[in-house]
Amino acid sequence: MHESTAWFLTNNPHLFSGAKIEDLSIVDVYQSYNVMPKAVLSGSLLLNARPAPKRWMYFIMRGTNAFAIAELKANDDNSLELVELDRGLALALRAALIKSEQLPQVKKQDYDFCFLNLSPLSFWAIWLHGKADDIIIPLSPDYGLWNANQSYSEKEIIRILKPIAEDRMKAPRGTVD
Repeated sequence: MHESTAWFLTNNPHLFSGAKIEDLSIVDVYQSYNVMPKAVLSGSLLLNARPAPKRWMYFIMRGTNAFAIAELKANDDNSLELVELDRGLALALRAALIKSEQLPQVKKQDYDFCFLNLSPLSFWAIWLHGKADDIIIPLSPDYGLWNANQSYSEKEIIRILKPIAEDRMKAPRGTVD
């Protein structure tokens, strides 16, 4: 386990239901991809997805259960620094991944797992990138606009997010809805 993650868990046990370091393991490193509202409006959401610079996310597992997500970033000296530990995201991601394993497409071919982050639109999803196609599975919360843990095509997600992106682009900078 990375030393800053271990230090945080050791010094903040009340935040993690009494989990002990020896009960936890880090698995499934993945990349987070950031997307801006303009990409939705352009109609090429995934083509404009960019990896979060020098950042990687890891599942922290307690046995076979997702316990937390650790986000680490590489500093200029190549040392790693813990940016965030998130329990809610871990649960949402694992629920979506479990659903994705039931998809017929996933049973037929391999997909690369990525995290799609459209935080300006309050939209987070699993992005399964395959050779022949892409699958987007939105996470909770869904705000009544999409179905969490349901698979969508890029075109379907753009159709859903376009009105939200248009509203955000019209809003004055620095305002919050």
